[in-house]
Amino acid sequence: MVIAVVLLVIVVGGIIIAIFGWDRYRDGRGSPSEGSAAQATDEVFIDPDSGQRMRVWFDPSTGQREYRPE
Repeated sequence: MVIAVVLLVIVVGGIIIAIFGWDRYRDGRGSPSEGSAAQATDEVFIDPDSGQRMRVWFDPSTGQREYRPE
């Protein structure tokens, strides 16, 4: 009986985590956009629309790349 209850709790907990995502149960460090600083990379290119030199910025906390004019 005890084993059945433990298995039920594990299965229900897994379903809840799968539905709502594990990120909701983190330690509350805040969202990645809070205090994240994008870092300039060495990549530079010319924007075909404006003709400006653009530098690539990479934010390691979100894994996203931004393109900003130099």
